[in-house]
Amino acid sequence: MSQKLHGVIVPAITPTDDKDNVDEPVFRRILRRLVDGGAHAIFVGGSAGEGPLLADAQWRRMVEIAFDEVGDDLPLLAGAMDMSTCRVCDKVGVLKNIGYRYFVLTPTFYIATRAGTEHLRLFGQAKKAAGKMEMVAYNIPQCTGSVLAVDTVCEMTARGWIRYCKESSGDLKYLKTLIRRGKAVGLDVLAGDEFIMGHGLLAGAKGIVPVCANYDPQRYVRLYEAGIRGDRKAVAAQMPDLLHIREVFLLSGASWLAGMKYAMSVLGYGSGKCVSPLESAEIERQARIAALIKTHQDGAATPQIAVRRPATTAARKATKTSKGRK
Repeated sequence: MSQKLHGVIVPAITPTDDKDNVDEPVFRRILRRLVDGGAHAIFVGGSAGEGPLLADAQWRRMVEIAFDEVGDDLPLLAGAMDMSTCRVCDKVGVLKNIGYRYFVLTPTFYIATRAGTEHLRLFGQAKKAAGKMEMVAYNIPQCTGSVLAVDTVCEMTARGWIRYCKESSGDLKYLKTLIRRGKAVGLDVLAGDEFIMGHGLLAGAKGIVPVCANYDPQRYVRLYEAGIRGDRKAVAAQMPDLLHIREVFLLSGASWLAGMKYAMSVLGYGSGKCVSPLESAEIERQARIAALIKTHQDGAATPQIAVRRPATTAARKATKTSKGRK
């Protein structure tokens, strides 16, 4: 277990019942499927795992179940995200007592923290509470309302607080900058946005964290292996299939998570229900997801979609502005 984090790190979904309690038998089956399916590591209690949405007792039960089921089979990461430093440190303490080696942390949310000093204060106190546990920084501004600046992430690395950052902003320029500058201080970057994960691997990311790998880990293992070889043709050949899965599962309705959970329910893993107040997948969306899964099960080729070069932040802003002027 001394090997560094790398490869396909699957952000596991958390199946729940009608009362938003963790469905333990199904959760164990999902975790075991990922272990047996070739994942390099598993991340529980993140956004895909609805960690911040679960009641405290259910969050605790979720991380206990995961630790018991996965054991030493794979590196296991758990999210400790919350709304204040003291709440984060409470979660870190729970994970430490259970025996976790890794915890994942975003900036606090609800009241967004935008100053680098606030981020350093949070991560510094969390690291102190963690003892020998490893902290993994997580940049996902669409959920937290704040961006972990590249300078801040590199400073945390230089201080010896972190060795890894999961980068899920979807900003290719930011991702490449973090990879380039992080390399100089010993930071390994894990690409979390599925649209640009191929580009991230070719730029030097050490792993990917795709939610759709819950559905089929091996598809993403093949992409990862092509990426670390620097095989641009193989990456380009695989991305249309992966982006089509992303489009159907994550982007075809109001809640990306509802689509992912419904897809897993089609495979026999849970009811597809999200934690309240999130909606479940719409009827039309369910049909589209089920049809794609049947296509895969029947062995038919996945319809190809165009793979566009990801826009930079500035380009996206310019496009949005021009649309607004029409």
